[in-house]
Amino acid sequence: MESEGKMKIIVDIDNTLWYFAPVLYEYLLKVNPRILPTDQWGAWKFWERDMDTKVFYEVLKKVHMDQEQFVPYGDAKQFLISLKERGFRILIASHREKETYDPTLRWLEKNELTFDELHVLNDKSILFKDAFGVVDDSPVTLEKAKKAGIVTTGLSFPWNEGLGYTLFGSLTEVLAYIDSILEQSCGGTRGDVPCTSRS
Repeated sequence: MESEGKMKIIVDIDNTLWYFAPVLYEYLLKVNPRILPTDQWGAWKFWERDMDTKVFYEVLKKVHMDQEQFVPYGDAKQFLISLKERGFRILIASHREKETYDPTLRWLEKNELTFDELHVLNDKSILFKDAFGVVDDSPVTLEKAKKAGIVTTGLSFPWNEGLGYTLFGSLTEVLAYIDSILEQSCGGTRGDVPCTSRS
């Protein structure tokens, strides 16, 4: 059996396990009505035109503190269950402040979302060692993961399209992509990826 570390997969929360963007937009509108709508968030730091970074992160924290109000994507629960069935150790990792840990944990438990570890941190790359890959929407995180030589995938949005990452419209499609890599590893192309039997 592969070591536990080599079966590690890092899964984001915002715009990965739930549709964060429209909620963030509504919160931002209360601070600045000129904020761009989500379909115009073509740049990762879209808010810099209309809002001070400090104010933006204050709004972001408020959304995360209110996390329990929101629902995950319809396929999020099964996606995580399927990762466990394939032998992965699931590290949920979100760019959040430490004070948001408890509401984030309660949200995961309330919605029965399977995971092994929860990390709220600024730089997810500290988790990359011995990881299989990362599922994320952030081009910053995806680029760091690509440079680290691990699998990079996630959901497609205006801020990450056209940058060379393998992105999809649903977590079900993301899982199929992960399965294709697992099948290649079982054929001997990657010895560091878990090779599991599936019924």
